[in-house]
Amino acid sequence: MVRGSTDDRTQILSRLTDLFLSTAAVMDEDQVGIFDVVIGRLSRAIELRARIELSERLAPVPNAPAGVVRQLALDEIAVARPVLVESKRLTDQDLVAIAAAKGRDHMVAITQRTDLGEPVTDFLILRGGRIVTHAIAANQTARFSHHGMGVLVMRAVQDEVLQTALGDRSDLPADLGAQLMVAAKNSARRRITASLDPDMAGEIDGAVERGAQAVAAQAQIHGNLGAVNEALAEINRLNDAGQLDEQAVARFAAAGATEQAICAVAVLAQLSLPAAEQVVLGVDRDAVLLVARGLGWSWDTAAALIGLRKDFGKSDAAVERARQHFRTLAQPTAQRVLGFLRMRDAQP
Repeated sequence: MVRGSTDDRTQILSRLTDLFLSTAAVMDEDQVGIFDVVIGRLSRAIELRARIELSERLAPVPNAPAGVVRQLALDEIAVARPVLVESKRLTDQDLVAIAAAKGRDHMVAITQRTDLGEPVTDFLILRGGRIVTHAIAANQTARFSHHGMGVLVMRAVQDEVLQTALGDRSDLPADLGAQLMVAAKNSARRRITASLDPDMAGEIDGAVERGAQAVAAQAQIHGNLGAVNEALAEINRLNDAGQLDEQAVARFAAAGATEQAICAVAVLAQLSLPAAEQVVLGVDRDAVLLVARGLGWSWDTAAALIGLRKDFGKSDAAVERARQHFRTLAQPTAQRVLGFLRMRDAQP
């Protein structure tokens, strides 16, 4: 039984961790095991901030107590992230089990590890959502099975961000690279659709039709070029005066000034107007969360931009899901995706 106040336990744990770190380099596994038992018991009875600090201190240690590291990795994401990203004590089997038990937050952290093995990437591709898939494809040190890479290429047919991420990889097999090049061109995609069996062709045609419907739903901003030009002139004036910032975006979005908000996102995110419009109003509802997070904006600003959509839904549950997604997005991951958006936008 762990005795004493929380502060006492935290101080004891801190001193014990100091002792371990000072001698870890010369310890054998039996000696590390003793620390594993004691630190593990103490760490179950300390506050969140102390557990985060413990995770940060142990994450870079090659022979950190394995049991403690697994315990921290199964904690809430603020505690788990340092060891999930960095600790060499977590095996492929550990990572798959943690991802299965804890879900998306932990998966996103795992995607940032170096030298991820095929069992882990296969699982993340199978069970992770769009953000997880983008992040794992962007991890240049991750290793993929041929099947896992094939699934990514198949998904890239309808996901241009994923196309860009895969196109930057040096380990894409030749046969899948050819498929990716085809997927990146709409005309070639239509030719492939014609050669597919009717069921598969129908699925792709349906995706194209849904995209067309989404574009049609945005016709209001396209149809009012005068308003767009006026909005862009206003945004450029603010930018020239040094007054264009996150707060300005939030004000425009909260006021329902769609044209101004999109123009402001375009300037601040260094995107073209069509690309910024797709971020705010397009079919990928996670795009605005990724861009806002990548730019270091707050949830309130992201929520205001989401409020400009007509198809998002006004339920508390929908907004809460978006908030949770935004909260768990790692900023480096979001910044990488924003970089892909800029690269794709710059291509002729």
